Amino acid sequence: SDVLVSAEVSYPELDRLLDGRYQVNQILASGDWGRTYLAQDTRRPSQPDCIIQHVLPVASDDAYRYALRHLFVREAATLERLGEHGQMPRLLACFEDEQGLHLVQEFIGGSSLSLELLPQPWHEEQVVQLLLECLELLAVVHSECCRHGDVRPDNFIRRSQDSKLTLTNFGTVRDVHLSLMTLQGKAAPSRVPNMQGYQPPEQVQGLPCLASDIYAIGLIGIQALTGVHPLQLSRDPKTGEILWQPFGQLAGSTLRHGLVAVLSRMVRADHTQRYLSAKEALQAVRSLAQRLPLEQRNASIAADSSSLTLTQQAVPALMLPEATEPDTPTEQWLSPAVQIGVSIGAVMAAAVCGYALPHLLDRSLFSDTDRGNQALAEATQQYQAGQLQKAVALAASIPEDSAAHAPAQEAIGHWQKDWQTAERKAQAAAVALQQGNGLAVLQQAQGLPQIAYWQQRVQPLVQQSASQAETGAAQLLRDAYGRAIVKDFTGAIVALKQIPEGTSVYAKAQEKLREYGEKQQIQAVRHLQSAYNQAEAKRFDQALESLQNIPAGIPTYATAQAKIREYTEKQRVQADALTMQDLNPGSNLQEANLA
Repeated sequence: SDVLVSAEVSYPELDRLLDGRYQVNQILASGDWGRTYLAQDTRRPSQPDCIIQHVLPVASDDAYRYALRHLFVREAATLERLGEHGQMPRLLACFEDEQGLHLVQEFIGGSSLSLELLPQPWHEEQVVQLLLECLELLAVVHSECCRHGDVRPDNFIRRSQDSKLTLTNFGTVRDVHLSLMTLQGKAAPSRVPNMQGYQPPEQVQGLPCLASDIYAIGLIGIQALTGVHPLQLSRDPKTGEILWQPFGQLAGSTLRHGLVAVLSRMVRADHTQRYLSAKEALQAVRSLAQRLPLEQRNASIAADSSSLTLTQQAVPALMLPEATEPDTPTEQWLSPAVQIGVSIGAVMAAAVCGYALPHLLDRSLFSDTDRGNQALAEATQQYQAGQLQKAVALAASIPEDSAAHAPAQEAIGHWQKDWQTAERKAQAAAVALQQGNGLAVLQQAQGLPQIAYWQQRVQPLVQQSASQAETGAAQLLRDAYGRAIVKDFTGAIVALKQIPEGTSVYAKAQEKLREYGEKQQIQAVRHLQSAYNQAEAKRFDQALESLQNIPAGIPTYATAQAKIREYTEKQRVQADALTMQDLNPGSNLQEANLA
């Protein structure tokens, strides 16, 4: 039968109160083992938001459900203890219904750490402060003999009310099911996705440990220190070690020496060579903090995150992470688009100043017998300063017996590709400015590769087109509203995705993208159900019409495409049968009376 099973494609949580009190407003994540909801507690006067983790049973036998319930209670008890810490979400409730098991946790409002890790390097002092904040939270988790399992910047939230860093999104649903599979002697998934690059090799292989969390924190620190995302870092093909030091050794301070050593140990490919727990790593970072100025050291001990790190309120979008006071009030009235231009210029200036002084390289950090890393770092400086051919020639000169030879060859390919992209985007931005299309200028600038030379070229174009970009973005938002009114959520989403970061309406556009995305999925489920109903009645033409309304890029699209093929074939068979009936009426044929 083609009748849609409600548990597969419908969301009853959207139509009823969970446990008679929680109204689900949004499905944040969905998988085979469970879902995560953003909900409201309707029994409290302010109806505050909360996060609900829904554990879905994957079997129906009594033994399985008993074991699942036991593990669920154990995980809930751990989360309750962790929630007593002031910088982790409190456990508000847990309950079971016919749909499965549910955990209700406090919703923490704020901005994710990923918004602070802008693509330019931080000062060493800021990185040390960030590591202290992250490791202090992780040490609490490890003290309970449990791991977080999904450490990445998106799961660190800078709480809006006090700017303190909080740790969220523990992998409860996943851990419950993996533990249950282990108890039942079933094989766990051999590999897990590593879409963001923060998971170590053993976790990707399905064998995580406490040191896996340490690896992720180390990569966050490297990203802050270098301005390079983990997915952009190369690995030694023989040892599996991350080749990040050429990006992080452009200064010779004692603090940086120690910081590079600590981070390198945190991200060792072999987990037994890392710090074994957050407490051990925290002790190493605290020793680095002793080298900070006294006022910064006191702030670190007090875990006051406001002294060196970003806050959502104090720092405009895409500004540098230095917590310095501006000499003039300019930043207070510049539009977000102009702030992007200012930021690009600041990044460019910092990069070029560093790249123009190769003698500042701390040569003691490089081996006397292998100058390949030094040559690669100098080539990178030339590349950022706009000297592509010199950079390529220098990188190509690294001998094959050097450990830096392989990453240098890989870097050459990336440089040439990114250079072509930057050149094309800069030219497109210039043409857009001439045409009065400020929105296109900003869109091209957003996708510009992190090359200081080309950012310098594009900076004045962004500043000149700021007002035009604001006007265009506002028009796109109005267009999206109009399309959503007539239930054209696909068209609304297309319009919203064209609004670039840096415009004043970008945050509202992102909010509406999430809202319209949910409504688009619900609408698609209804189209799919309608198609199933029409096909059940053999009305395949109407079923196909409903399926054609389901857009690409949503979970039900693959099912819709499969049903389109199936119903098209059934429609053809049905038409052939009717044709044969017309040509061969059989017993209905009456003999003609010729008398």
